[in-house]
Amino acid sequence: MHAPPFCPNPACDFHHLDDYPEKVIFWVRNGTYTTKVSGTVQRFLCSSCGIGFSERTWSIDYFTKRNIDYHEIHRATVSSESLTSIARHLGCTVASIQNRQDRLGRNCVALQARLLAGHTLNENLCADAFESFDRSQYFPNAINNLIGVESQFLYGSTHATLRRKGRMTSSQKRKRDVYDTLFLQPKGILTRSFSELVGMIVPLWKPDQFPKLILKTDEHPLYPKAIARVSTIQKGKCVGSFTHETYSSKAPRTLTNPLFPVNYYDRELRKDIAAFRRESTCFTRNVANGLMRFSLYTVWHNYFKPHRIISTAQKPKSAAVIAGMDEMRIEKEKRHLYSQRAFISHQKLNEEETRIWLKQHPTPLKEKQDYCPRFTRAGYLQAS
Repeated sequence: MHAPPFCPNPACDFHHLDDYPEKVIFWVRNGTYTTKVSGTVQRFLCSSCGIGFSERTWSIDYFTKRNIDYHEIHRATVSSESLTSIARHLGCTVASIQNRQDRLGRNCVALQARLLAGHTLNENLCADAFESFDRSQYFPNAINNLIGVESQFLYGSTHATLRRKGRMTSSQKRKRDVYDTLFLQPKGILTRSFSELVGMIVPLWKPDQFPKLILKTDEHPLYPKAIARVSTIQKGKCVGSFTHETYSSKAPRTLTNPLFPVNYYDRELRKDIAAFRRESTCFTRNVANGLMRFSLYTVWHNYFKPHRIISTAQKPKSAAVIAGMDEMRIEKEKRHLYSQRAFISHQKLNEEETRIWLKQHPTPLKEKQDYCPRFTRAGYLQAS
C-alpha cells in the first residue's frame, strides 16, 4: 500500500475523503512491525485524530494469524461443499473457515450494495419465497428472492423464520408447543419480510426510463397485502405503471412458465449450497452463518457464473451484464473482493444487508446473539 485511502477512525474528519475536492495527505509513517503471516508491515499515524493504524487495517485478513485461500473457500462454498469438507481440504479448523466466510460474506454484501447503487432497472421482476429450515424442521424459513425475468439476476432477498405448519403427529404438536414458548416469531413476519423485499424495488426503478414494471409471483394470498404496504409501488399500481401478475405454482417448471426465473434460482440453490440439499446432514444450524454463505452465493451467481450457457463460441456473460451493469465496473469491484476489507461506515446498506453484516438474525433456541467483531461495526474504531 502506497498510501492509506482514509482514516479508519469514524470520528475523524478524514474518515470520508470523498468530502474533500482535492487530495489530502492526512497520515505520516510511524515505523514498522514484523509478523509471521505477512512479514514487515508499515505503520501510520493520522495527523488529525492521532490514531495509529497499519497496512493490515485494509486487508481482509485483518487480525488473522494465518493466510487461507479465499477464492478456494468461495468456490467450495458455492459447489455444495460442507464446512467440514472445506476445512479438511485446506487443513484448518471449521471455526477458521467460518471466520473467513464471515469476512468474505461482508465483502460480498458490500460489493452487491455498491454495484446496485448506480443501477437502474430495465427488466421486469419475479419474486417468490425459497423454503428451507433453520436448526430443525420445527423452524422452517422463507428466503424471499427478487429476480430479473430476463437476466435471472438476484436484486435482493429477505429472510424470515416461520412456525412449523402442515400435518404432524400428536407428539410433534406437543413438541412444537414447547418450542413456541421458547422461540416464536411475531405474527405477520412473512408479510413484513416480503414487503421489505418489494421495497428494494423503489431505489432501482425509474418510471421515466422504464414506464411499465411487472412483478410476477405465485398466488400466495399474503403477497398483495405486502405490496400494498409499499406506498411508492402502490401508487404506481394505481396509475398503471406497476402491475402485479400472479400464476399458479403448480404449473410445470419449464422455460415457458412465467415463474421460471425464481424456479431456476430455487433449483440452483438446492444444487449449489450444501445446507439446502434435500434430506441433508448439512442443514443450517446457525441462521447468521447460513446467510453469510447465502451472500457468497449471491455474488457468485450474479457476477461470476455464466448466464445460462447456450453457446461456447464466445465467452458467456454473467447475469449482471445481462441485467445492464457495466462490465468494467464489475471487474473493478471483483478485483479486490479477496484482498481488501470493506468498511461498513463506507457502505450504503439496506436493512437486510445490515442485519446480515452484523449477524443480527436470531437462531431459534439460541440464547445469545451471534458474535460480531467490534472492528466490523459502525461507530467503533475500525483499526488497532
